[in-house]
Amino acid sequence: MTGLTALNPFFLSLLALGALPVVFHLFFRLKKSPRAFSTLMFFQRIDPKLNARRRLREWLILLLRALLILLLLLTLARPVWFGIGHQGSVATALVVDNSGSMSGTGADGRSKLKEAVDAARGIVGQLRDRDSAEIILLVADPLVPLPAGLTSDKSALRNALNHISETEASGSVAAAMARAVALFKNSTATHSEIHVLSDLQQEKWSQPPVELQPPRAGTSIVIDRIPSPNAPKSNIAITGVSIPTKYILSGRRLPLEVRLANTTASANPVQLNWLTDAGSGSGEEVLVPPNAEKTVNLMLDSQNTGFRWVSLQIQGDDFDADNHAFIGFNCQEKRSVVFAGAETDFGQLPLAISPDGEGKLSGLIPFFTDAASFAGNQNAGSFVVLTWNAFNSAAEARWAALKTFLDAGGSVLLLPAPGASAALSAPPDWLASAPGSLQSTTNGLALAVLDKTHAMFSDLHDANGDVALRNVKVFRFFPLRTSPDSTPVLGLEDGRPLLTEQKVGKGRLFTCGFAFDPAWSTLPLKPSFIAMAQNLVLTQTGAATNILSLVAGEPLRLALPPKSTVEVQSLGGSALDWQGAPAQLATLPRAGVYVVRAGNDTSYLAVRSSDKEGRLPLITGGELPALGKLAYSVKIFGGGDLLIAEFERLGKSLDLSPWLLLLALLALAAEGWLANPLPLKSKPAKSGGDASSPNPPGKSGILKKFLATRASPTPSATRRRSHE
Repeated sequence: MTGLTALNPFFLSLLALGALPVVFHLFFRLKKSPRAFSTLMFFQRIDPKLNARRRLREWLILLLRALLILLLLLTLARPVWFGIGHQGSVATALVVDNSGSMSGTGADGRSKLKEAVDAARGIVGQLRDRDSAEIILLVADPLVPLPAGLTSDKSALRNALNHISETEASGSVAAAMARAVALFKNSTATHSEIHVLSDLQQEKWSQPPVELQPPRAGTSIVIDRIPSPNAPKSNIAITGVSIPTKYILSGRRLPLEVRLANTTASANPVQLNWLTDAGSGSGEEVLVPPNAEKTVNLMLDSQNTGFRWVSLQIQGDDFDADNHAFIGFNCQEKRSVVFAGAETDFGQLPLAISPDGEGKLSGLIPFFTDAASFAGNQNAGSFVVLTWNAFNSAAEARWAALKTFLDAGGSVLLLPAPGASAALSAPPDWLASAPGSLQSTTNGLALAVLDKTHAMFSDLHDANGDVALRNVKVFRFFPLRTSPDSTPVLGLEDGRPLLTEQKVGKGRLFTCGFAFDPAWSTLPLKPSFIAMAQNLVLTQTGAATNILSLVAGEPLRLALPPKSTVEVQSLGGSALDWQGAPAQLATLPRAGVYVVRAGNDTSYLAVRSSDKEGRLPLITGGELPALGKLAYSVKIFGGGDLLIAEFERLGKSLDLSPWLLLLALLALAAEGWLANPLPLKSKPAKSGGDASSPNPPGKSGILKKFLATRASPTPSATRRRSHE
């Protein structure tokens, strides 16, 4: 911002008050009324020029009064002319765009971020002792030791600039500008400036306008656009990585799904590499069509027990900031399945879950216990199978124990025994899918999949995405009633559900309306029944997990104790060893796997690079929707020297308030002299002159002269008195 600026612009809106003297003169002056007078002969002798002078004087008085009001209002508005005058104190906010798009090369062959940091370093070098500055990053980075607010410590500012490096995140323009504007609220500097160094990637700067608070009056906002002459011709980004939403057992191969996107108009093959924390890895050549997406399915070797992670990287494109992703998961050796009842009460389900009965083939170990001894205190990591017979006696106590187990995060499958002929008696209110009466058919009804996305069908999808579960007949069943709290998974072709899922507390309850027995359906005779039954047992519960998958730059969704000390260490990817308060840990700007410790809580974060940073185009005009209604100017970054010269010019300012106040005092003095002129004394008549002729009218006024003449006796009357 250069030129004339009012520091208190409110008073500019009151300039119309300067017309008040004219308004009062035209509409509120005294009304004329006739008065009886003996003769007008003396008024007729008045020179017409005197009336014209009087009217001119009245208008000059009105002009001076209006000018006085205007000058006072302008003085209160505190106009300052920036770019000229003396050097005032300057408060500067240096907003550096450190998002992933700035890792591309600039005009001089270096990364755009290095150009921005060098320019900011030059501005810091020009600061004087009375100046202050602060560095604001578009992407919060825990590796950068930023000063806490405006500071005159150049060494602290240089130290922060030296730690700024490329990230893989997409920054927030609104958040950065809000922090910059808030810096100047309590500043006493003569002039405040916001310098933004960015490539103006359209993805960030064309967001819908936000309601940003305007900065302090007189604050200049300059956007220095760093050109990007070498735009990437080929760019493939990782848009997501996912693993099956179920328990992962050691000894089993792990399917991995990687989603890729081509953000350019060319299609060049790239290499997709993956590496496990154990050191095993491989690669695969991938070709993604132009401006399209593609999903790559990988099969990883079996993992060891414990927390495991896998890194993925793309090689062979022109932009690296969106080529990295990490995924983390817990791997356990075995999982127990508790059958509350006799083995004959569960049909073919125990055999499908563990064909050898010891869990060597499936990793699932079945345990059979008396239904009466089930008290709901099982390990929350186990899967419990109950039949309706378990609630024939002591139903209320057993329902309460089951509810306690589910609230703690357990998983339960509730189904009828092969010999069941009656539905549940007196089910609790929280049971969302209570069965109805038993129904049977000789020819059987077709079993249909009602939720194809459920984890129990993760290994049963064909090439078209359909579940390979066909020609399954149901002969006996208890139809289930549903509610908004339950999700149908399996059912009849007419839509009646036979297997539902319900979230209870932190756990999940599966309710099945038929037994897994050939007399009830042909499902146990199908090869897919084994995979479906094991996936059902391995389905993750609704309990909160300590592993979060994030995109670089996203806010951390961690419930950390506010007064605790947080420790963050990287296990893979970007190196980080950080310690501080929870409020200081805003985000993680680079891809990697991190362990977060706060007190007794331990969490893991798997972060992938933002896929938005490689998207084109960049803004080349002067309109930035992300800044809303803020006043700003956009300039092409021409190097650090030009930016320093602009900074020095904006640091100059001339306060016009004292001069305006002086003019207001002069206007007041002139108005007082014209409105209250000093009367002039009448000159005595010359000797030998015509004593009968009156003195010429002076500045004391014709009327005053006339009254003085009437009050004194005429010469003829004096002579008559002498004769007498």
